[in-house]
Amino acid sequence: MNKKDLATKRNDTQRLYHVPGMANITNRKRNAVFISPSNSLEHEIGKMKVCYELRKEKMQFITEAVCNKTQKRRDVVCLDDGMIFEIETDKKRAERFKGQKGVVVIKLWKEII
Repeated sequence: MNKKDLATKRNDTQRLYHVPGMANITNRKRNAVFISPSNSLEHEIGKMKVCYELRKEKMQFITEAVCNKTQKRRDVVCLDDGMIFEIETDKKRAERFKGQKGVVVIKLWKEII
């Protein structure tokens, strides 16, 4: 993909999301990790690690963005390929993403054998 096509793809993907609580504001700052004190520290560190890996690969992302179509808040959205990353610290909460196309669940819980 050339630079122009990549820029177009990134812009098109970003337009699918908006800032939480502001449905008419779609301009979410790219490559910035927004944190929420309502999430656990483990969750926020996991989100930062995902973003770090994306930037290492020269990819762009937005965080804590709300999908215009479903009104669901997403932890990290890769603008290059549209992939959604959801960071979960609880196995039960992670099950809600089962079967959702384009959603990668980052598992932060420990399995007890």
